[in-house]
Amino acid sequence: MGVFINEQTKSALRRSIIFASALSAVFLSGLGAEESLVIDAASVSASSPRQWVFDGAERVDGSGAPEIALKAGASIQGPAPDLYISFDDDAAVDLAGNWTVEPIGPIVRSASARFGSGSGAFRAPATKLVLQPASAASFVPDVPLGDLSLEFWLKPTRADSGEIVLLWKANRRAGKAWLSQQISCIVLRNKVVFGFLNFFAAPGGKPTSISLQGKTSLVPGAWSHHLVRFDSTTGLLEYLMNGELESIRYATSTEKQSGTVYAPIPGASGRLELGTNYTGLIDEFSVSRTFSEDPSLRRYAPTGGFAESPIFDLGSTNSALLAIDAKARQPGESAVQWSYRFGDSSAGWREGSPDWEPFVPGAPLGDASGAPRGRYIQLKMDLYPDASGERSPAVASISIRYEPDLAPTPPSSVSAVVGDRRVALRWSQVSEADIGGYVVYYGLSSGDYFGSGAAEGSSPVFVAGSATTSLVLNGLKNGALYYFAIASYDGAHPPHIGELSREISARPSRVSP
Repeated sequence: MGVFINEQTKSALRRSIIFASALSAVFLSGLGAEESLVIDAASVSASSPRQWVFDGAERVDGSGAPEIALKAGASIQGPAPDLYISFDDDAAVDLAGNWTVEPIGPIVRSASARFGSGSGAFRAPATKLVLQPASAASFVPDVPLGDLSLEFWLKPTRADSGEIVLLWKANRRAGKAWLSQQISCIVLRNKVVFGFLNFFAAPGGKPTSISLQGKTSLVPGAWSHHLVRFDSTTGLLEYLMNGELESIRYATSTEKQSGTVYAPIPGASGRLELGTNYTGLIDEFSVSRTFSEDPSLRRYAPTGGFAESPIFDLGSTNSALLAIDAKARQPGESAVQWSYRFGDSSAGWREGSPDWEPFVPGAPLGDASGAPRGRYIQLKMDLYPDASGERSPAVASISIRYEPDLAPTPPSSVSAVVGDRRVALRWSQVSEADIGGYVVYYGLSSGDYFGSGAAEGSSPVFVAGSATTSLVLNGLKNGALYYFAIASYDGAHPPHIGELSREISARPSRVSP
């Protein structure tokens, strides 16, 4: 078996000869031993052009170390809302930038969130948020709104009758008169009731009052989603709880799907109070000028997400990849699908190239003779939630088990026969299976193998073939004392060159010994 060694490699080898003995000790210490590389979501790699990549997944706090889990899907979908408070920041703000938000009382951010990293914690009657339109494009007095959706998540502490979740107050001109305007969301006998007083404008300034009565009871300590939506084409007004229809009305002159549609028109000097008289959590509060067709109710998207690790260097080319173990939780029907890619070089790796190879954690990838071989490895985890979309798998750590392809042992015996300007070297054959050939080092000082002048080339001289056990160096100086050592190399690309044999010396002469 031959091997191609270019001049650049030879030059590097010459520079490293003086370190050969020290390197030999390192090679021997790990010879044939299985090693492992343990990584988690905090692991970084200096060998990688980029670190962890997450799409639909994220790094989360685990017990003692960060973990990889699915990222909760965005609660707000479709066009940008007119008003949106996520409660993910320490201070409650309108992320749409259209409303001012003034906290009344000690409203705190709770880590118990339906989406994102936080929710608003309210305690009646001491706390509430006061919101007012601050943009000329938001809830402009006496300007019809068109389609409209109001939605939020609730986690009540008690769900007592009389609790007021939200309250909009304004005054709307109707002809020469002024009508008191109100939108309310209250709890009545454990059920949610929405009321609209003079918010939908009837022709001629006639007062209007529409009520949407929920049928499903609130459960203290449990999250529930609430959505009121209005279709300005038909006048349809619906209330849905957890995606199920609770109540339906028509804001029309006939109170049916016919007649004149009453447009929602905000009044002047309006203000919206959130958590007016409510104890519990509120999350993902939004008002949108759209008819919300498909609200996001699942914590995690059914399509899941993935995490892609950095590229890790195992330290030795041609290393045998034995198995990849993982510590992961997969509650319910949640799942993690695993894949890796592996090679002696990671240069040129792109998205999807080389291909990702699937694997089962803990299952052997082959023994040392038949396992995949390489030096650089990258992992990918595709995470999927359970059937309800409420529970995520979590990956705590990954252990890569491999066997480095270390350099072979040197010849056990070396001898030399001198001649006129030549030295004939012989050595014993190395019996290891993966031997590509031998390397002959020579020089004029003990341990200093930077020799030159031989017709076969400067030191070191590569001899291909595991069965080749001799070399004659010609063109040497008669009378000069030369020192020699032999190493073997394996069939890896590039090859691993082992430790040096014992040193011998010989002096070429015109006179045979």
